[in-house]
Amino acid sequence: MKLHLQRDGHRNLIHAYGPQGIVIHGKSHAQGLLVGADWLHSPWGPEDASALQISHFAEVLARKPDIVLLGTGKRQHFPLELMRALRIADLAVEVMDTSAACRTYNILLAEDRVVIAALLPPEA
Repeated sequence: MKLHLQRDGHRNLIHAYGPQGIVIHGKSHAQGLLVGADWLHSPWGPEDASALQISHFAEVLARKPDIVLLGTGKRQHFPLELMRALRIADLAVEVMDTSAACRTYNILLAEDRVVIAALLPPEA
């Protein structure tokens, strides 16, 4: 699904997502990734949301975003132990499927929010 034309070439907007992966700045990322307004870490994370651990979020914790969007693949999964650990670390996390996380990330970025998206592949 194509989202919209990127107006600010220096910000990491998500242009598209689907079976090909997540497209940012014309490059498709078929594996998981971490993305913020001005940085990108790829590949990132395990193949499946059930394997996520607090150690996967070390870089996120260091950056102290206002909110983290966790895209758990094709379906929404709630890794309860991980959520508890992230809450203890004082990190605000919203969990959704990766497609919804991609859309929400772009909206929050357009509102100049300090947001990080932790995205597992949309087809995982």
